[in-house]
Amino acid sequence: MSIQEYPAKSKTVPGADAVEVSLEGGPTDIPRRFVVTAAELADGRIKVPYLAGYEHFERDPLAEGQPTPFAWTRRTKIAE
Repeated sequence: MSIQEYPAKSKTVPGADAVEVSLEGGPTDIPRRFVVTAAELADGRIKVPYLAGYEHFERDPLAEGQPTPFAWTRRTKIAE
């Protein structure tokens, strides 16, 4: 899933299914915390639009804590 409103720190209005996530790694000027819906986390991945591409983050299955930690895995470019 992708976080559509970068650089906003909160994508959704907090509700019953809202989950705060923490982004670790990747570019230093990406906000480190976002609020997303539980449905957006179903596959354990987050795709953040950034400059001319996307920064990809995956949930670390061994990490625990609040907000839910996601580690940077790669960058892809937007195809034109």
